[in-house]
Amino acid sequence: MNGIDKIAGKIAEDARQEADSILAEAKAQAVEIAGKYAALAKEESSKLLAAGEERSKEIRRRAVSAADQEAKQQVLATKQKMISQAFDIALQKLLALPEDEYVNLLARLAAGASSSGSEAVVFSSKDMAACGEKVLKSANELLARAGKKNNLTLAAEAGAFDGGLMLKSGKVETNCTLDAILRLSREDLAPEVAAALFPVPT
Repeated sequence: MNGIDKIAGKIAEDARQEADSILAEAKAQAVEIAGKYAALAKEESSKLLAAGEERSKEIRRRAVSAADQEAKQQVLATKQKMISQAFDIALQKLLALPEDEYVNLLARLAAGASSSGSEAVVFSSKDMAACGEKVLKSANELLARAGKKNNLTLAAEAGAFDGGLMLKSGKVETNCTLDAILRLSREDLAPEVAAALFPVPT
């Protein structure tokens, strides 16, 4: 019986050692696997972090670009507004010319735009009362000096505009109002006005 007990004990001891060996090996493999996965996780984490930083930089770049574009658009809009105001001021200054200068301006407009020398001249209600006859006389004198027919007449009704004039011959109208002249001249004059308003530093 002692022999059987010894054999059984030996078998149990060998089994225990084998189990311990297998367990130790399993633990070692587990540590190795855990290390590998930790390294992979760290590598993946680094990749994700780098990608996130790059995306963050790209978002910042786009935001700065958008802000820069918005600023440029606001500057352009402000410049356009100031140019428009300059033309509005020019109109007001023309309307406020001394009477002799204003009469001379309108007379030259009428004579220059006349094609037959016998159109009816339409003035604003203010100009018709203040200087209509003077403009007609001066414009007809200019036409006569140029050897042209000089029979411009005063239209019966005033026009709905601030200054300048219109020539009417039947159904044909020639718009020489100051507002129309400035509006048509704006494309040509705008660069010059912009240069005066916004000089480039030297």
